[in-house]
Parts: sequence; structure tokens; C-alpha cells
Amino acid sequence: MKVMNAQGRIGHGDSMAKDAEKRKDRRHACDAKIKWSYFNRTTFHYDQEVFHPARVLNFSKSGLYFESIYSLKPGTILLFRSEEFGKKVPDLEGCECLRSISLVEIKWCQEFLRNGESYFGIGARYPIVY
Repeated sequence: MKVMNAQGRIGHGDSMAKDAEKRKDRRHACDAKIKWSYFNRTTFHYDQEVFHPARVLNFSKSGLYFESIYSLKPGTILLFRSEEFGKKVPDLEGCECLRSISLVEIKWCQEFLRNGESYFGIGARYPIVY
């Protein structure tokens, strides 16, 4: 059976099926640009808050998976802003879409290699679920 893993990739096997069973909310594949910044931390440079680019590959009403060139520790709180406001995913019913701005708590971070370059897959949850 083919299953979408947390990184939004299709794979096979019982371990992926078990991971999918742990999810309480349906995940929706997407490809959206975001920018993030540490929340409640002084990260200002020349009087401007520092934001880092990232890409969301899937989301649910309780969280999201994104990729960044930066490693993030579990428990870290970020503020993220979508750069593609209101972008809907075609298979969704109603008005469910990626949040345009929100706080998230980092749950896990895993390093990957692509074309010899390192990047990080990051799972985050919304502290407040609507």
C-alpha cells in the first residue's frame, strides 16, 4: 500500500502505515512558500525582524510539515507567515486552507541530503487548533 509520509513523499511499508495511523487529522499535500521567525526572541537586525524562507509540503488543521535550511529544536515556538495567502488545495472541502499567519511549536526536526546539500524536514503543530 502507498502512504504519504510526514515529508509529503509517497512510500511503502508497515512503518509508514503505523505513522499515518497516529495522525488524528487528515494531512493535505501542498507546495507553499512561507517565512518564519523565532517568536519572543530578540532576532532583530538593523531594526528589522529576521525572517527565514521555507516551504510547506503538507498541513492539517493541527499542524504542518515544512522544509528549511535551518535546524530547529523541538519545543521552539515560531511565527510563520504564508507568502501565498489563501492558497487552497484542490481536493479540500469547504474553506480549509493553509493558515496565512500563525504560531507553531516545533515537534521534530530531521536532517536530509538533496544533491549533496543539507536541509531539514520539520514537523510543527499549532498551539491553538480552530
